[in-house]
Amino acid sequence: MSSLFWLGIIGGVCWNLTSLFCLRQIMGAWLGPHPSRARVVVWMLVKFPLLYVLIILLFRLSSTASIVGFSIGFSLALLGALLLLVRHPMRFSGLQPHVR
Repeated sequence: MSSLFWLGIIGGVCWNLTSLFCLRQIMGAWLGPHPSRARVVVWMLVKFPLLYVLIILLFRLSSTASIVGFSIGFSLALLGALLLLVRHPMRFSGLQPHVR
């Protein structure tokens, strides 16, 4: 397997973990004990324009093999996050709707 394939896997894992981190921050700012629209907007600007522009640039600079590798890495990180959520649900219990 080529180095682009492995670089794609590493890139996919890193991008997906960063994306999940941003989603966690958005949900915490929106549904946490101290909701903040400003923090939601900031994290949405980081996640959507910035992360997606980076992925478009990565795909333009790479070959098909790294796109396949990225997809594998993306899937591995997502699966790992889901397993973490299932095994340790209390770790995510802070994301409950704030009732006013």
